[in-house]
Order: sequence, then C-alpha cells, then structure tokens
Amino acid sequence: MWASVKKKEDDNKQLLASWVRELKLDVKGKLLVYAMCNLAREDHEALKPAADWSIFDGIFTSSEAGFRKPELGFYKKTLAAIGADPAEVVFVDDVPENMLSARSMGMQALCFQQDDNKTKNSSRLILQQIKNLTSDPIQRGRDFLLSNAKQMHSISNTGHTFRDSFSQLLLLEATQNRNLVDIEQHPRTWNFFIDKPVLTTDSFPDDLDCTAVAWTVLEPEPRLITSVLDEIVGSWVNSDGIVMTYFDHTRPRVDPVVCVNVLRLFYKYGRGHELSATLQWVRDVLYHRAYLEGTRYYAPPEAFLYLLSHLGNILRERVMERVGAPGDSICLAMRLLACQSLGISNPVDLLTLRTIQCEDGGWEAGWIYLYGSADIRIGNRGLTTALAVNALSKGKI
Repeated sequence: MWASVKKKEDDNKQLLASWVRELKLDVKGKLLVYAMCNLAREDHEALKPAADWSIFDGIFTSSEAGFRKPELGFYKKTLAAIGADPAEVVFVDDVPENMLSARSMGMQALCFQQDDNKTKNSSRLILQQIKNLTSDPIQRGRDFLLSNAKQMHSISNTGHTFRDSFSQLLLLEATQNRNLVDIEQHPRTWNFFIDKPVLTTDSFPDDLDCTAVAWTVLEPEPRLITSVLDEIVGSWVNSDGIVMTYFDHTRPRVDPVVCVNVLRLFYKYGRGHELSATLQWVRDVLYHRAYLEGTRYYAPPEAFLYLLSHLGNILRERVMERVGAPGDSICLAMRLLACQSLGISNPVDLLTLRTIQCEDGGWEAGWIYLYGSADIRIGNRGLTTALAVNALSKGKI
C-alpha cells in the first residue's frame, strides 16, 4: 500500500515537473520559477537526490532565511534575493495562511490542491492560470482566431454544430477581417441559417435581426438599402409601432435586442426618426431593467447593453450596475466593451476575463442567443474570442 501511494506521489511530481518545463518553454524564457520551502538544512540535503530541482531557477529554504512561511520575513528575503516586484509574482501554495501572507505583500496567489485524486487536474489548472497571468492574452486570442479562420461555427447546448450568418456578421464587425469569417452573401434580406435549419422548423424565414446587422456591417448599394428600410417601415412594424423579428406575418415576434439592431441600421442611414415608437420601447426596457432575465432571443442581459452601447445616459447607469456580476466569457466580454464605450472603468471583470482564457488561446463560447420556442442556447467560440480580444485590447491588459 505504501509503495502504491509513494508511486502516485512520484508520478504527480514528475507530471508537475513536466508541465512546468512545458510552460517555461511556451513563454520563451519570460518566466522564472523559484521554490520557497519550509525545510531544515538536513532535510533539504536528504531530499536533493530524490527530487527534481532542475525545474527551479532558485531554491529558498526556511533554514537559510531564518524564517518560515507564513512569516513575512521569509517572503521579504526571497523577493529581495530575486529582485522582483511583488505585483509581478505569482505565488502557488496549498496552505491558505501562506497564500494570505503572499497576497498581503501584493503578490497574486493560487491554491494548489494536494488531494491525490485531484492533483493531476489541479496541476494542469494551476499551470493554465499561471500561463493566463504571465503571457499575452491578446496575442494568444488573435492567434486562435487566425488558426481557426472560417471554421468558427456556432454550437448549441444540445451538442449541435452549425453555420449561421448572425455570428459570422458579428465576428466580422468585431475583427474587421473578412478572411476569418464564413459568410454567404444574401442579395437583400438575410437568414439566420447558412445551411438547412437545425433544431427548428424545416422552413425558416429571413429575419430583421440578421438583415439589420448585415447591412450595418457591410456596405450595400444605396438603392438596395433604401428599399430594405422602406419595406421595414411599411410592412414590418406591429400595431404598437415596434419592429418585428421575422419577415413573416405568421411569426409576429418582437425582441428589444432585435429592435436595437434595427435602430442601429436606421440611424446609420439617417432614418432613426422613422422608428420613434421602437426607440421609446427600447428606452422603457432599459429604464425599467426589463432585460435582466434576457430576452426571447438573447440569453444574457449584456447582449442588450452591449448592442445598445453603440447608440448612450441612463444606459451608463445600467451598465455600471452590472460590473462584477456573474457571467460567462461572452457575457464578460460584452460587458467590458459596453463599459469601455461609455468610459466606465471595470478592472474586476477585465481580470476575470483574462484568467478564464483557454489553453488554446481562445475563450469558451458562452451562450449569446436563444431559440425562442425552446431552451436551446447558441454560442460561438470565434465570436467570443474576438470580443474578448477587443475588450482586453481596449482595457490595455
């Protein structure tokens, strides 16, 4: 039994050593790793043959320092010896009070779990967190986008992958790089799906949402855009004066985020005044926080705030209320971009977004929009990564 436990410990140490070498190689010499141990001199000598100390750029022991963790003196001596600014140091330990001392001096501290069943995952997680804190998240995000060009299709929470126009148009707007996206040009109005519809009816109508985003991002001929705007005002406004979602009178749906996208298009071409009732409804949704549970077609509140931030007074207040609120990758990215467009400082969410970057440089998809008739959520890693890169770039991380 003891031999089995000893082997598991040795395997975990070898695994950790391997991953530390991998990380140091990956960051191309920009990372130095030091050991800071509570060890008596004789114990250190006894451990030297059994442990792989070569992964460390320096070893500091309590016997040499005259202090033990969590005594602040040990930390001060080590920092002085390596000549490091505490703000540039990541301290990893499995003892909370040791971590507290490190944080009290301005270091960032990460907890390493020593549970045998969790060590492998914990080692990988710790190294990923260190990588996220020490490498350039913006360049890694851009590399992810380039390496996945034209392959960044949407996914659902039911496990389906499909091509859609909407995410590609938003991705194009976020990156301004046509080479990254997989778009099939539409002659006039646009459909959400590029291929056959999935997870919905076999026949799926074109919609005002995709059409509005398309002709906001792309540059249509003047005659074409005039015709489309005329049709929307003349045929696709309901009895309340609010623009509808589909070019289909059998689906008389409305959604405030769709309204925001249509308003953006109308204001771009100097015709926003023609949708005054729609604008008033959007203002009411904002004022009364009607967006907090999402909308029929958009999952996070930030979708409404982010897209509305393209248009700005009461909005600033509502965006500030969301700072630090829970959210996934795309939620954080959109929140930060909305904050940045309104001049709102948000270092809390900026750090969170950076720390959840994936190993491949991208971010998890997150859920941005919904199928209205079912709890099916849609996300796109490419779009999320593009927005995250923009948020970090503007935040000067």
